[in-house]
Amino acid sequence: MSVLTKVLVTLLAFLSVALSMLVVSAFAQQQNWKASAEDWQQAAMTAQSQARTVSMNAALDKARSLDRQKQDGQRIEDLKAELASAEALVSEMERTVAESATKLTVEQGQVTSTSEALKLVQTDLNREREFSAKMARRNSELERANIDLTDRVKELTTNVEMARAQVRALQQQIAGATGAAMPAAGGYRSSAQIPSPAQSVEENVPSVSTPAISAVAMPIRGEVVSIKGDLASISVGAADGVAHGMSFLIYRRSGAGGRPQFLGTLRITRVDANQAAGQIEQSEGDIRVGDLARDEASFAMRG
Repeated sequence: MSVLTKVLVTLLAFLSVALSMLVVSAFAQQQNWKASAEDWQQAAMTAQSQARTVSMNAALDKARSLDRQKQDGQRIEDLKAELASAEALVSEMERTVAESATKLTVEQGQVTSTSEALKLVQTDLNREREFSAKMARRNSELERANIDLTDRVKELTTNVEMARAQVRALQQQIAGATGAAMPAAGGYRSSAQIPSPAQSVEENVPSVSTPAISAVAMPIRGEVVSIKGDLASISVGAADGVAHGMSFLIYRRSGAGGRPQFLGTLRITRVDANQAAGQIEQSEGDIRVGDLARDEASFAMRG
């Protein structure tokens, strides 16, 4: 074999190896491109899927936004309607407040007028009270004066009765002395009529009209010192003229100069020197210690 052949064979072998390497490299490169294309296709599909998902989400968000916007619009319309109602209600309330203020002004004027009238009435009432108090004091003074005058009249009546008793005693003495002097005079009778000494005494006694009673006594006054059930004791006794069987009126005065309040009657059943006791009759009130007592006979004479 020649050198050229060997060179050619060697060159051919080298070329074959290079071609083989080129083929292998091209095949390997084609496989990488296919994998890359598949990867790219897969990525494109994934991107399309994500794009669809994003689009769907965007559409859903848009729909939700539209619904929310619609709801907000409806809510705004409702709020506008409520605002209009509230404004109408406020206007109505303002009119009501204005009317109430007008009524209040009128009522305040009426209250002022009523207050002025009440002040006038109160002034008149105070004057009437003062007048009533003056009249009550005057009535009390008159009652006390009447009681004093009644007691004075009774004392004067007693004095008159005693004077008349003394006159009668003097008349009897003069009559006895005259009868004794007649026989000593020998029946001498004067032509002139000389008034008897009894007539002279009676002429000097003032004529006072007295009640037709057998005896006149001063009023007996006392007060209740103890009470137990329907039995009571008073602060006057035999030394004051109290006797068994007498009747005392029990009464109470309401305040200074007040009118007496009748409470009942006390019938005397036991008499001591300075106290007397008896049974309560005709009770018309709550009799207490300190209530006043006066014999019923003196009240009868007063009437």
